[in-house]
Amino acid sequence: MPKKIQNCGKGQLIAVSLPAHGATYTVISHESVIDMSTLALSNAGFTIVDEEYRATADGQIAQGVYKLNYMGDPDLSMMFAWTNSYNKQVRFKCSIGAYINKTGTTMFCGDMGSWSRKHTGTADTETQDTIDEQVKNAYMYYNQLVHDKSQMEGIIMNKRKQAQMLGILFAEYQILTTEQASMIRQQMDKPTYVFTDSNSLWAFYNYVTVALQLSHPKTWMEDQRILHMFISEVNKFAPVAVVVPEVVEEAIVDPLENNYGQPENQTNLLVQIAEMEVADTQAVQKGSDFDIDLHQSEEIVLTEDELAHQLYGVDNDIEVSIHPAEQEIEECIDDIIVQYTDPVGNTFEAPVVIDNFQTLVPTPEEHAQFEAEEALYVEPEANLDLKESVAEVKEDNSSDFDFDFGSDDPEETVVDNTPDFF
Repeated sequence: MPKKIQNCGKGQLIAVSLPAHGATYTVISHESVIDMSTLALSNAGFTIVDEEYRATADGQIAQGVYKLNYMGDPDLSMMFAWTNSYNKQVRFKCSIGAYINKTGTTMFCGDMGSWSRKHTGTADTETQDTIDEQVKNAYMYYNQLVHDKSQMEGIIMNKRKQAQMLGILFAEYQILTTEQASMIRQQMDKPTYVFTDSNSLWAFYNYVTVALQLSHPKTWMEDQRILHMFISEVNKFAPVAVVVPEVVEEAIVDPLENNYGQPENQTNLLVQIAEMEVADTQAVQKGSDFDIDLHQSEEIVLTEDELAHQLYGVDNDIEVSIHPAEQEIEECIDDIIVQYTDPVGNTFEAPVVIDNFQTLVPTPEEHAQFEAEEALYVEPEANLDLKESVAEVKEDNSSDFDFDFGSDDPEETVVDNTPDFF
């Protein structure tokens, strides 16, 4: 009588000594199978919700069952299982299947989702490739099992039909021992688990999977596969289309958009730099539409008026009103020359210096005083009379003054407006 598969821990399987069967035997360790399986499932985005390990007493034959987080049907969870051995009694096998949540049993597709490899040659490398291939097609295998489960729930079987199927599985396919067949017959009379309809094909299917928990480790996965293949062929289950659920990828958040955790009404240096770069790019693109490209290396020469307008906002088209007197002085300022002759006969000329439109031309009183002093210098004997006349001139502030400072001598030649000594 075969014994029920014993549950064990992962550490117990890893501690089992590796075999030494010769140069042609390629060792596929339990530890390597565990590592390759968990890595492939993780890379595919699956999370292992629960894991179960079973093995013979000496650990030479072991199996692992991983219940995954994906559950497209409330009664079935996705599952990955493998079987491995060190004593050449069973080849390495792995398969994607479904975990029946109500009974804690498993189901595998008929001739899909299973693979076995003898421990020779490149078996270790092919083991990794096969695990990856199984995980890659996980949704296809699982969806097929969900579809088949739905079909079995709608098929009603009386006791005679259930007994006929039990006999075929026991006598023809020989996947059941007498003990297991007895267990199934007991479940048909008094089910351990409550189903929507105990006479449905789905209920009978579960009776068999519960009994298969007693199968030997080297035949457990194969017995499960033959059961589902037989049920599928008898009821002609159609294959289903492959439907892979969409994986929503998290959007990559630009740290500039969330302002590095700062309030939205605040800014930071990186945000300002980004805004300036955008503004410069737009300016260059827009500038290509102008007649003059400011980004060219050619020198741009501005006129005096354009420069004044650019720097100071001066617009030469605006007329500025000027007082007539100021305009007249501005026009003739270069022609006004101050001339005087000293007592020795030297004649001097000097241009008029303008300060806020006021000339430094002597006043009539200053001119009269200058002539009086000159007369005193020429004729010393007339000093007394001239002193009196100078005093009278100082008191007379209403005398007229002629702005013509030119010489009365018609023969005198006017020299350049700007003397050399100035």
